[in-house]
Amino acid sequence: MQKLIQNTKSKDVAGLLIALVLIVFGIIMVVVSINQFSAAVEREQDEQLEGTVSSVDYNINDTVERFSTQLGALTETDRFISAVDQWKDGGDGEEIESLADNSSIGNMAAYESMFIADKGGIAFSTIGGKTYSTGEEIRDGIYQCSDSSGNEYLAVQSRLDDGLTCYGVIDIRGLYYTTTKQINATPGSITLLEAKTGRLFREDSVEKNDKEALFLSEVEKGGAADSQSYEKPVKKDKLTTRILAVPSGEAENGIFAISASSDYDIIDSLIGSTVTRLIICFIIISIGLFLVLMILLRSRRERQQVDVELQQLREKNKQMEELNQKTQELAHHQRLETIGTLTSSIAHEFNNLLTPIMGYSMMTLEKLPQDDEEIYDDVLEIYNASIKAKDIISRLSELSRKNTEMVFKRIVPDDLVNKVLHVTAPALPKNVDIYRDLNCRGRNVEGNETQLSQLLLNLIINAFQAMGEEGGEITVSTHVEGDSVVFAVSDNGPGISDEIKEKIFDPFFTTKESGEGTGLGLAIAQQAAEDHKGHMEVESEEGVGTTFKVFIPKADTGLPEGYEDFVMETSGAEIVDSEDIKKRI
Repeated sequence: MQKLIQNTKSKDVAGLLIALVLIVFGIIMVVVSINQFSAAVEREQDEQLEGTVSSVDYNINDTVERFSTQLGALTETDRFISAVDQWKDGGDGEEIESLADNSSIGNMAAYESMFIADKGGIAFSTIGGKTYSTGEEIRDGIYQCSDSSGNEYLAVQSRLDDGLTCYGVIDIRGLYYTTTKQINATPGSITLLEAKTGRLFREDSVEKNDKEALFLSEVEKGGAADSQSYEKPVKKDKLTTRILAVPSGEAENGIFAISASSDYDIIDSLIGSTVTRLIICFIIISIGLFLVLMILLRSRRERQQVDVELQQLREKNKQMEELNQKTQELAHHQRLETIGTLTSSIAHEFNNLLTPIMGYSMMTLEKLPQDDEEIYDDVLEIYNASIKAKDIISRLSELSRKNTEMVFKRIVPDDLVNKVLHVTAPALPKNVDIYRDLNCRGRNVEGNETQLSQLLLNLIINAFQAMGEEGGEITVSTHVEGDSVVFAVSDNGPGISDEIKEKIFDPFFTTKESGEGTGLGLAIAQQAAEDHKGHMEVESEEGVGTTFKVFIPKADTGLPEGYEDFVMETSGAEIVDSEDIKKRI
């Protein structure tokens, strides 16, 4: 018992360790999955930042190029050239201002103004009183520009005749709003750094310690080597911002360095909310799986309980059937015992009563005149009735086994069949053929020859009677089956119905007409088989035929002591000496 307890504890500890390992492994997998998800979210955010920067860069470059193209197209028109000529001849330049304001560049949100310069400085401006100065050339035909108030612009150059140059002024602030609104960028997430002047442009104000502005400046200074750099500034030990910066040298517009940023709290909240949802979903799924498992376990227990109860019911039913069968067998034996007791007690007295009836009937018949036929027939009927009554008493005595010799000896089954067939030969109907198929030469049974002969005789006579007027074939055979010798009597008569088959071994049950049978033949045959520790079986199908089988335990092989082979003499019968072929009498 102590070893069993120790083994149980060891199994419990092993199971607990396995459970802990699985739990730790599950936690590690969850952490790894969360980290992988976080990395995936960050990669997706970086791709979005890259797309934002690329879109802003493309929009700036496209706007500047369109502005330059449309400015050149405007200054080459005849109306514009004519308006310039009028201005040079002393005009006020209103026509130039009107053409500029109503042109395609005048309709652009980034358009500020237009001015004409000669070698000595600005000669004309569409905004009266406002002066501009140009600086270094940033890219082909595009210059730095500022007004008297220090505001920064871009000046797009278009050369005119007579040494004059026309400049279209682009408002960088307007350019910023135009390009960022086109991509629906988050306010304040886009920063532009003018490469030559170092001026920063963003939707909100730029503070001196703005880390995004400083980072963009550092990337611009670093050039192509740091074309794509990331920074995660730390604020209160927590990641706050994710930035992507591209220097002007790597940007397509070639004027501005561009950076795009996203609030890391958005990523953090997205990851947190996703993880929270995953945990909630995991809990819900776990609860669902637990409920399903509980339902399955409950169903399994109920099914096992039902199976156990069903098995118990089957066993009880089997026991009840066995008990019922034993009860029926007991009742059957009790009936036979009752019949045996009754017959043994009254057979002698009944025979004593029948003897004077038979004797006086015979004496009366001898003394009656021959011409008194009516009285003669009546007395003869009395005599015949007493003969039948005595026959019934004799059969009842046989059924009770009170007056029958019960000496057992070794019997050769084949010779027993031959003797019985020899006895039944005179009673063989003309329209019935009987065959024998004997396969027990050298086999023996222990039995009472008189009882076994009576048993076979009853079966064969019943087969004769079953043939009726239509006739048919009867086969009497012997063979070994397991530990028994089987005597079989088969016919191709009308067969026996299932309803009748259940009653054929009951005493006094008969299907014959009144006066033609006592209903004791099969009951006596069954009793004889049981007395020999054997049993009887019947196989029958209506319209096909019937086979009665008698199973008697086999005895030692060899011929009995003092045995003389029985040779059945027949008249005009065909006998084929073969164990495998039916032998016709």
